[in-house]
Amino acid sequence: MANIHIVLKEKSKIVLFHFLYSLHQHLGWPRSNSKKPEEITIFTTDDLIVENKIILNSIKKIVLFDLLEKN
Repeated sequence: MANIHIVLKEKSKIVLFHFLYSLHQHLGWPRSNSKKPEEITIFTTDDLIVENKIILNSIKKIVLFDLLEKN
């Protein structure tokens, strides 16, 4: 299972990010860190990494975030 870690620039955009990502619900499962809610880990499969990158780039036009790493 692959992970994508991102950090939102604005904590207030957490719900908006989750909503926009949920429009593509079959690509992965985003989970916020309980201690740092602006840190989000998306659990996905190795074969969906490319599709996730495309979706995240489109979301990034609305919600600013940094991509930390991909495992």
